[in-house]
Amino acid sequence: MSEMTKILRSALVVTTSVAGLFLAGTTVSAQAKTVLPGSAKSAYWGNQTSYVRLKKTMDVGILKKSGKTYRPLIKKKGSLLAVQGMGGAANDKDQAGNIVIRAAFSSGAVHYNRQKNLNYRGKISIPFTKANFKSVKLKAPARTLLFQKGTGFKTSGKYTLKTPSAFYLTLDNYLQAYSASAMKKVAPGGGVYQMTVNELWKPTYSAKVSKVTVKGAKTTIDYKKPIKGLPNKKVAKNHYRLTIQKLKGKHTQRFFPVDDTYDAQGTWTNYKVNGKRYFVGRFNQGLD
Repeated sequence: MSEMTKILRSALVVTTSVAGLFLAGTTVSAQAKTVLPGSAKSAYWGNQTSYVRLKKTMDVGILKKSGKTYRPLIKKKGSLLAVQGMGGAANDKDQAGNIVIRAAFSSGAVHYNRQKNLNYRGKISIPFTKANFKSVKLKAPARTLLFQKGTGFKTSGKYTLKTPSAFYLTLDNYLQAYSASAMKKVAPGGGVYQMTVNELWKPTYSAKVSKVTVKGAKTTIDYKKPIKGLPNKKVAKNHYRLTIQKLKGKHTQRFFPVDDTYDAQGTWTNYKVNGKRYFVGRFNQGLD
């Protein structure tokens, strides 16, 4: 089998590549009997799968720091994993004649103190079988989204953006908050939409979350200690709450005029967090 795409912490990119096979569509180029990955009859998950839970304890290519070296971290049955990449090769088939879909995994956007001690082997090599992995969706859609203070991207000069403070909810139930000055060091302009294993950002403040509740477009996060910079609502002694309400509509604006066009575009969705305005968005530069 040809060597699969390597993965590095500094450049983890979700990729799909199967020779002669379009994972996201319904077309199979060669054999009519080939089963599309992710379909009911397939033994493998397809590229619609972003998160999985293990059906058995196994080595999935995650390493944990031990002294001056890294050792394999054997993940237990039921562990949540982020799918970092998947693919297949025409000369790598199973006994049924179907291309073996292989994947690479990470812990995803977990708490900084946990993430800083993890590393990854870096190959899309583990068979992505339904026998070993269960495809799951995050119950809280607000989880891992980067909430930035304000109503959208704003300029602070002709060709620069303001960098607001921000926070997000990790996969392992921590709130991590970043001051505006901290954000300027890691993401000037704040054009990051969603946190992944790539964003190894030390938080300015953090707190363990005790409960997350989702009802419609509203996410409620409960925790014990107030977090500086966030609009904490005190419910009782040692009990604070953030209520995140998604607002309707999506906003798009172009920035930085160049001749008769624009060099950048921001797209975002607005939220209210305990009544205060926040937004989640992407910023793409170099459009001309």
